[in-house]
Amino acid sequence: MEEYKVLKVLGEGSFGRALLVHHRISDQEYAMKEIRLPMLMDICI
Repeated sequence: MEEYKVLKVLGEGSFGRALLVHHRISDQEYAMKEIRLPMLMDICI
């Protein structure tokens, strides 16, 4: 992720958000989706 710089948040929803990012090596801008995953708990019976 160090290759990308977040420029702004494009949108946000219940599962995550869409970001406008700048790729430092190629000098291009991309839309990136960041997805929030629920933490899973191991249950020992």
